Amino acid sequence: MSGPSPFATPSPEGRTRLPLLVDEATRQLDICNACRYCEGLCAVFPALSRRTVLSAGDVSQLASLCHDCRACYDACMYTAPHEFDLNVPAVLTEVQLADYQQYVWPARVPRLLRGWTGLFTGALASAALFVGIAAAHAGWAAIVAAHDTAASPYRLIPDGVLAGLMLAAIAYAVAIGALAARSYWAATGGGNVPVRPADVLRATWYALTLRYLRGGGVGCYYPADDKPSPGRRYLHLLTVAGFGLCVVSTAAAAVLQDILGQQPPYAWLSAPVISGTIGGIGLLAGCAGLLLLKACSSAVTSIAQMTVKDYGLLTALTFLALSGLAVLLTRDTAAFGIILLIHLAAVILSFASAPYSKFVHVVFRFAALIRDNAEQLPAGPRP
Repeated sequence: MSGPSPFATPSPEGRTRLPLLVDEATRQLDICNACRYCEGLCAVFPALSRRTVLSAGDVSQLASLCHDCRACYDACMYTAPHEFDLNVPAVLTEVQLADYQQYVWPARVPRLLRGWTGLFTGALASAALFVGIAAAHAGWAAIVAAHDTAASPYRLIPDGVLAGLMLAAIAYAVAIGALAARSYWAATGGGNVPVRPADVLRATWYALTLRYLRGGGVGCYYPADDKPSPGRRYLHLLTVAGFGLCVVSTAAAAVLQDILGQQPPYAWLSAPVISGTIGGIGLLAGCAGLLLLKACSSAVTSIAQMTVKDYGLLTALTFLALSGLAVLLTRDTAAFGIILLIHLAAVILSFASAPYSKFVHVVFRFAALIRDNAEQLPAGPRP
């Protein structure tokens, strides 16, 4: 199952030939359902045991519920060279890839937002946009001007323009993500499962703590398929915490600026700078560690197309962390203007392209966690 998928070949319309992939996933999961040796390892196998006949929507639900800890592959007695040739982590990864193509609009991703060529073109276009705005607002000389004290980004980009561009990119990503979530929820039969607020809260906690990256308690079988380690979960938690602190930094700056009337730049001991610095370092360390693990990961349980997406997301987050920290460290130097514009271009491109990257899996996995928690309620009337 390693390497390019034989099932996820794009059709001429840009969609995935999903039926063949669903058939193979169903074959493997039916064997798992009969065996049930892995039922205590993660949420996938208890959810599987609640289903007797698998539909395409069921397969997608189980695939998004899978956290790729690969503990089931290590425990399985039916992997190759057995004639059953089970490789559940790989086949569920293929289903995830197919779901990205199936449920994310549009079917043909805009050229500026797909592939390495599109990414390079998009980066140039975003950088050119911010350079043009800065030149029109402050002049070319201001972009490379030296500063005696920390400079404000609004010297180069007007506050309203910067906020408008960022909000537009965020709104686009949220809208595409919401459409994908709606399509996924309908296709997996989520509308037939009543959801309580407690289900959403529990799913949120499971997502934030990466509960199902524990691999049954010993950690992920990653990067090696035969040696468990908690390292991947810890690095994911570090990455999530770092990203969250960067969001906190932005929110804190908005409160200082728009509510308390304090304009940037902010002092080193201010809430935006402290949270942004710690968050950037955490994000950088987490992504660097995950990149090292990815480079050593087993090809047997990996799918090449997903590996490319993983590298793309981790590299993008690494660059955002590096450029953000560089902006902070150079804000009283002549390099500030150029580095700021590069960072802003990277941020807006990252938001716009998020629905077409591995980041979109957050949408599907969170929906799967909500449904899984809702399914576990005992029979009878709901409160």
